[in-house]
Amino acid sequence: MAENLKKTPAEAAIAARYPVEKPALPGTAAVTALRDRAFGTVDADGLPHRRVEEWRYTDLKANLKTVPAAAGAADPAAVAAARPAIEGDKARRLVVANGRFVAALSDLSDLETGLSVGSLAEALAKGEPAVLKALELNAGIAGNTAVALNTAFMTDGVLLAVADGVAIERPIEIVHLTEGALAASTAVRHLVKVGAGARLTLIETIESLSPVANQSNVVTVVDVGDDASFDHIRLQLEPDTAVALTTVIARIGARARCETFNAALGGAIARNQLYARFAGRDAVGGFRGLTMLSGRRHADTTLQVVHDAAGCQSRELYKAVIDDEARSAFAGRISVPSHAQKTDARMMTASLLLSEQAEADAKPELEIFADDVQCGHGATCGAIDDELLFYLLSRGIPHDEAESMLILAFLGEAIDEVHNEAVREALVHRVDAWLGARKA
Repeated sequence: MAENLKKTPAEAAIAARYPVEKPALPGTAAVTALRDRAFGTVDADGLPHRRVEEWRYTDLKANLKTVPAAAGAADPAAVAAARPAIEGDKARRLVVANGRFVAALSDLSDLETGLSVGSLAEALAKGEPAVLKALELNAGIAGNTAVALNTAFMTDGVLLAVADGVAIERPIEIVHLTEGALAASTAVRHLVKVGAGARLTLIETIESLSPVANQSNVVTVVDVGDDASFDHIRLQLEPDTAVALTTVIARIGARARCETFNAALGGAIARNQLYARFAGRDAVGGFRGLTMLSGRRHADTTLQVVHDAAGCQSRELYKAVIDDEARSAFAGRISVPSHAQKTDARMMTASLLLSEQAEADAKPELEIFADDVQCGHGATCGAIDDELLFYLLSRGIPHDEAESMLILAFLGEAIDEVHNEAVREALVHRVDAWLGARKA
């Protein structure tokens, strides 16, 4: 604890921000008490460092130089002019700008019967009991630094609910935009409830409209009801100066299907966290993603899946392409308690290194206390196959194009798991742009 007696500039900035910004943050006395506890945890423990096992690959204490103040109100004209990641009307667009839900710029017309959309800030101000209950998290998750910072500083978010038995055919896209000439921080919390037998596809895009060193912290809490179907895709598109902390916390009911996909395509420091718990038997989950890094960027994927019911199946697949002096980290754990018999879980991470200075770390773990299970994990790391590259070159394909083809083939297994065609097209477009920039 001695190392935390002297605060780093980032820790000092957090400590200075909270009392100044706290009076303007939405919420009743109960919410304020929750914020105080969360801030107290971070203030007492300090930012995590490499000797904290959960953060061993992402040393925020050493690498986070400062934490800017909360973003002010966004310019509506600049936000309205921003080009969406999902083109056209293929998704219902909900806009969160500078940490605030902007109903006026969101598509709220003709909401499907059984679909409700609201503002977290408004619900916090009213002290709605259901919302307050949804903010209470498992102690281990609530104490995570990124989650605790989000709880302390959250300004707004989207409340999204689908009634029992309702299928929302048109995907919903939550667009997170940060706008402004000066670096700023945003903290957003979304609460999503998919009722029993309901169906929903949710897309999140996180992006800055200027190349300043913004810091975003987005937490999405999802309750997937029994027999429901939920797809979640997140595209992290921040500029290479930004810091992006993203978390998904999912509870999955009996016989439900939950699929998540995270694409980390930007940010100087990016950390994606997933906490998933199978709360009912015979459910199916797929947790996948990809990372593309260049320069000196750092991206961390941390995954914890708990099979807390019998007969559930999970598949985890994460792929990373790393160039220059960038670093990718993956830490995944599947936990199977003694009562979760008939569990079927498979976890795989694979990294492709494009330079001798690139680095990939992987720590897949299985924690199994049941005896009737099928569980496995694996990790691979390597360079482009010289024989495959030579084969393409011998067919007259230019070197850069041949490399791009092999990189796309490597990522294809993960990208193909994105079932929504519009999102898959947007993802491929971003991958192509990354490959094009690399060849330039």
